[in-house]
Amino acid sequence: MLTELTRVDLSSDPDYSYEEMGPSSLSSPLSSDSAFGDQLTCSVELCEGQACEGCQEVIADRYFLHVNGACWHTDCLRCCVCCSSLEQEESCFVKDENIYCRRDYISEFGTKCSKCYRKIQATDWVRRARENVYHLACFACDSCQRQLSTGEEFALSGDQLLCLRHYTSLVEGDTDKDSELSSKPKAKRVRSSFTEEQLQILQANFRIESNPDSQELNRIAITAGVSRRVAQVWFQNARARQKKQQLYSSQSSRSINSNGYSHGQWSSGSEGQLSDSPSE
Repeated sequence: MLTELTRVDLSSDPDYSYEEMGPSSLSSPLSSDSAFGDQLTCSVELCEGQACEGCQEVIADRYFLHVNGACWHTDCLRCCVCCSSLEQEESCFVKDENIYCRRDYISEFGTKCSKCYRKIQATDWVRRARENVYHLACFACDSCQRQLSTGEEFALSGDQLLCLRHYTSLVEGDTDKDSELSSKPKAKRVRSSFTEEQLQILQANFRIESNPDSQELNRIAITAGVSRRVAQVWFQNARARQKKQQLYSSQSSRSINSNGYSHGQWSSGSEGQLSDSPSE
């Protein structure tokens, strides 16, 4: 709250009046005395015999200061931040019963620019966007750095202030990117390759148990030198091939061809390949 400081002479007539003070809009240059003040009417009463608001001692001095209904010794009225005397000041600020000089009040509670984060002075022209306040020069597109004019369309995207052209480009760019991502073909899965020794270990264990449990599968994977996931997939594929082979063999047994060939023998040379070999 902004309030006038009144120097009172107890030897003179105390009955005099003061001008009403109120806030100014931040949308225009601010008056030097009412930038952050609340509406306030000051009146003076004789403080003779009253206690000082600061030191609580009775005021016996000829001169004292009258602030927001309270009386102060001239040396007791000081800024609570910098402790500078306010005796020679024309005004001070009161907030939560604390006294501030103008500089420290603005530093503590003054409005800050949403772009540069510096304090907005009482004489600054500003622009507003939603709850944000900007210096006139700071109200510019974050993409092209062009200062935006009165009446011009703009957009706030998160913390970004954008002119209409760059906001449109941003939106269309995101749409194009989404389209590109959806049109890209899915990456092919990498096929695992096995050494002859690894295949022999896997096939030998498959002949013992085609569907090992988790613990046994871990042991087989460690023995073969492959990951558990790779071993699991190999056994799944091997069971599928075995089932297919059994179905094929069942059909072939009903119609053996005239050349005496049998079908569905395992090949030991590659991973799970089926080969047709002449019967002895």
